[in-house]
Amino acid sequence: METIPDLYHKYERFEALPSYLEKEGDRVRIGFIGAGRVGYTMGKYLKEHGSDITGYYSRTKEHAKDASRFTDTGYFENAEDLIKESDAVFLTVSDRYISYVFDGIKDLPCTAGKIICHTSGSISSEVFNDTLSQVYGYSVHPMYAVSDKYTSYRDFSNAFITIEGNEKYLDDITSVFISAGLKTGTLDTASKVKYHAASVAASNLVCGMYGFAMRLLTECGFDEESAATALNGLFLDNAKGIVEKGVTDQLTGPLERGDISTMINHLKCLDESSVKLYKTASSEVLKIASRKNLDRDYSEIEELLK
Repeated sequence: METIPDLYHKYERFEALPSYLEKEGDRVRIGFIGAGRVGYTMGKYLKEHGSDITGYYSRTKEHAKDASRFTDTGYFENAEDLIKESDAVFLTVSDRYISYVFDGIKDLPCTAGKIICHTSGSISSEVFNDTLSQVYGYSVHPMYAVSDKYTSYRDFSNAFITIEGNEKYLDDITSVFISAGLKTGTLDTASKVKYHAASVAASNLVCGMYGFAMRLLTECGFDEESAATALNGLFLDNAKGIVEKGVTDQLTGPLERGDISTMINHLKCLDESSVKLYKTASSEVLKIASRKNLDRDYSEIEELLK
């Protein structure tokens, strides 16, 4: 198992609760509360890779029925029945509803001793850290862009699953995803928000930079279709190079080669907000270039970016 270089946070509460997974060979029975893109995708992928998925409950019955049909699992008319049939319950709901949904199930007798997970990138397992709730809480975040509930499962093998929470069943939860062929890692609870910022930088912010490039090309007279055609090859080859060679070896361009005159001309043709974005992004590129070319003097470029 790959491990992010931080020890996961250990909770020592509830050690006396009954253990229902200690029999060797037992599989974790997983149920989903919430039938959105992540619930569909994770349930479908895990089911196809041998996991025991009990099914779905959702506030919107038709969503739960559709998810159960899509994943060939069960449909539950109430959360209590799903919890009874499951060892682990995943709350695959929007971040703002995680604590709300947990409040609705935490005092049910069937919830005691259960594994309760959510899939938020920015919220830690501490959302389940209720002194009166005898549950084992985890955050299980797929570092993956789930864009469509019916198709994203096809490439879900590319996801990296980051898990943090109670020590008791950490290995059991991790094993579910390792057995399904997914890369996993554990994370310190205190690092959860910064971890999510990294995920956003590699995904959503990249969309912003691509949109920035599209806007500049349309200002040059390209229509959106031709701008995308012009950029797509460059974008895809660069992404492939980063993955295959690493960001340092992939880096090229005027900043990397120390071409300050070209960078000055770039800044002259941009509006104020674009200049700020260009300088901010270039400051991160400068850090990579400095590692790549230890003997190159980037002091003038550093001053330019200030």
